Amino acid sequence: MKSLVHIILLSFFLPNIATAQEESKSSIKKLYDNALTTRKAYNQLGLLCEEAPGRLIGTPNSFIAVDLMKRYLEDLGADTVFLQPFSSPAWICHSASATMIVDGKEIHLNIDALGPSGSTPKKGISAKIIEVMSLDEVRELGREKIEGKIVFYNRPANPSYFNTFRAYSEAVDQRYWGPSVAKEFGAVGSITRSATNNLTDFPHTGSCELKGDKIPAIAVSTNDAEKLSAALKNHPHLKVNIKIDAEDIITNTYNVIADLKGSEKPDEYIVVGGHLDSWHNTEGAHDDGVGCLQSTEVLRLFKNLELKNKRSIRVILFMDEELYQAGGNSYAAYSKENEIKNYFAMESDAGGFTPRFFTIGATDSIVAKIQEYKHFLQPYGIKNIIAGGGGVDIGPLKEFGVPLSGYRSDWQRYFDMHHCANDTFDKVNFREMQLGSAAMASLIYLIDQFDLAE
Repeated sequence: MKSLVHIILLSFFLPNIATAQEESKSSIKKLYDNALTTRKAYNQLGLLCEEAPGRLIGTPNSFIAVDLMKRYLEDLGADTVFLQPFSSPAWICHSASATMIVDGKEIHLNIDALGPSGSTPKKGISAKIIEVMSLDEVRELGREKIEGKIVFYNRPANPSYFNTFRAYSEAVDQRYWGPSVAKEFGAVGSITRSATNNLTDFPHTGSCELKGDKIPAIAVSTNDAEKLSAALKNHPHLKVNIKIDAEDIITNTYNVIADLKGSEKPDEYIVVGGHLDSWHNTEGAHDDGVGCLQSTEVLRLFKNLELKNKRSIRVILFMDEELYQAGGNSYAAYSKENEIKNYFAMESDAGGFTPRFFTIGATDSIVAKIQEYKHFLQPYGIKNIIAGGGGVDIGPLKEFGVPLSGYRSDWQRYFDMHHCANDTFDKVNFREMQLGSAAMASLIYLIDQFDLAE
């Protein structure tokens, strides 16, 4: 009798499952067709890069970007668009320059200030430099050899790694912790080789851990790191002059949030977002203008195609991922205070190149459930869905048990542009960007249609 009941149940559910599968395939094709034939988001990215480059938290251009994207989301027809306010420390860099002084001659170096570097007197600071390859080397040399000097961290990113994020993660400790370690042993300044495996004249900035009485901290282009290292061999007593004009402030700013109301469970939110801020030296096209516009595309695609999302889709353009991560932490606090039910969260902050895969940060059973959707996405270039993290801005939601996802595109060229003046709109390919937009919308569609309940 049990077998008969089982057969009857299967005969009832299997046709429904097959129908749902076909409907999903059809909807995903529509998502890709629409994304690849609509340049609205791509054009808006160009406008963002043109009108609000260097949109680091607290800068005038950061507020231009907020206004620009708020109007854009309203024009897309989101059901609700609002600014979520918060207060945060901010760091404003007005100028930065450096020269090496060899036999009385000043030779320009391609540098940029790290955030939040300390300032120098107007004439700058001049000191002998000491070249090291690690934080431990500074500790081994100790105060006797470090005090009064500028520490020059010159360990290259490993170019032999296929995964450029691995190369970056192994090199970036010099940039993040290097200035504070140098300061601990009495250094008057810090120079870090740019965290890229490419040899160029572009300095790549980024954040560093500096508090209190801060020393000036800069990144030097990889070409000039090579030049400086070579000059040291012939002129071991050469000096470098660093000039930085920067200030620390407190600012009141905003996350930009837009909702497309769900038809069945409007109080459950599927969050998708990127960070709106970019470093002071760049348009921030790939990091992370692309991620912001891909996220807005998810909302546009659902609305335009009338896909009738069951849950509300919430686009969040986070302010301040780069410096203090205040935007993501602020949204998490806002969610807790207002008892927001964040059902799932996705972030795009790894460039707008050819789509490759998604990472999922969740329980094993939820990861396995989402991996079942892989066959829907493989025809469009998404080859895998793997266990992993989500992203810096959505990361604080992990505390509440929210499943997280990170969209990942091809990483080979990303660190040619990361945090530098080379990250411009002309480096973004329309098709690559929109393939990513469609991939993100497709996975969100599947998660919305097929529940993640364990």
